[in-house]
Amino acid sequence: MFNSKNIKMVCSFIIIILFFIIVVFINKRNSSDNETIGAIENNIGSKINSNDVNEEASIDEIILNNGGNDSIEIKETESNITLEEHKEQEEQEKQEKSEEIERYDDVIGNDLQIEHSPEHSGSFVIINSVGYEKFKFSEYNANVYIESVNKHAENIISDVKIYNLIAPTSSEFNMPDEYRDLSGSQKDGINYAYSKVNDRIITVDAYSNIEANKNEYVYFKTDHHWTALGAYRAYESFMKSKSEEPFPLEKYNRIDSKNKYLGSIYNMTENERLENNLDDIWYYKPLLSVEYSAINRNDTTWDANQIIFPSYFERSGKYAVFMGGDTAFSHIKVDSNIERKILVIKDSYGNAFIPFLLPHYGDIFVADPRYYKNNIYDTIEENKIDELLIINYATVLQLPGFSQMLGDMGTADVTSGTAIVGIGDIP
Repeated sequence: MFNSKNIKMVCSFIIIILFFIIVVFINKRNSSDNETIGAIENNIGSKINSNDVNEEASIDEIILNNGGNDSIEIKETESNITLEEHKEQEEQEKQEKSEEIERYDDVIGNDLQIEHSPEHSGSFVIINSVGYEKFKFSEYNANVYIESVNKHAENIISDVKIYNLIAPTSSEFNMPDEYRDLSGSQKDGINYAYSKVNDRIITVDAYSNIEANKNEYVYFKTDHHWTALGAYRAYESFMKSKSEEPFPLEKYNRIDSKNKYLGSIYNMTENERLENNLDDIWYYKPLLSVEYSAINRNDTTWDANQIIFPSYFERSGKYAVFMGGDTAFSHIKVDSNIERKILVIKDSYGNAFIPFLLPHYGDIFVADPRYYKNNIYDTIEENKIDELLIINYATVLQLPGFSQMLGDMGTADVTSGTAIVGIGDIP
């Protein structure tokens, strides 16, 4: 039998056992809850991190698809800043590759001083990083040119008006005074030629108007040609000789090349000082539409609806923007009601000049003595030419070979490839 004392001991023991069981149960429940909470927190954390990654990816995708459009409001995260830096680097690399394609546009000068003593290279002299073509007058050589011009006056029917324009070059006006003795007087040479031409030839005094505007950008610094502005000043003189008004320069829209220009004198001398003094080049957009057909020096033909070719601004020979360069013969049909026709016999100085003639003629024919192979008198008669303009730059007065070809244009098949090579493409 249990006495009261034993019963108390058993009850106490049971209570202790129960208490212990409860404590163990509670601890186990807490441990299980902690594991569950930890798992949930980890899961939430994973979702948060995943959302952050997806959000960053979405931001990059938006930037790529929209080119970083400012109209889309995006937080500046570290990832998109990195992307923008990457894009800038790519654009810079593209630009560098683009600049490597164009040789002349990649030239940015060198350490050579612009001010320096004259450096001679054949018929050219480089002074203060500007190229000049030297002029040496010879009556003998000038007489060959005069005889050729007079030959045309003697053989072309009297109904055709004949004009002669000899253009001075940059050495006449731009060469520093202390070095003027390096080049002869083109004014004297031009005056001599004009004094000897046939009386029916109307001489054009382009010299005076260019001299009056010599402080303008009328000549290139690295090329032997005049600029479009220089050609316009000569056009003004031509109109004056015809007692007609030139179209004001303000009527034209000037189009500049975005690329700088290293011209013919640099190409022929390879003088590094010219790299410090690159040229600007531009054209004045023609006022009228045209149909342009040309025969190349190799007898191939082509047609265009323009006589200005802006694509040459992307190339090294940018002066060919005018007329597409030198061709043997070409015909410009002007979209106008004017019936008057002119034939221009020219060297490359004429290329920048001819576009200004559009408002004054319905048809403009162009022939280059170096490449033209037919009888020019037949051409004049067949096309019922009203006017003839012979335009050359002053250097022709010292180039008897070119002058001879000019005179031989009245005979078929006299311009040979050998003669062309002998004279070269300098004019």
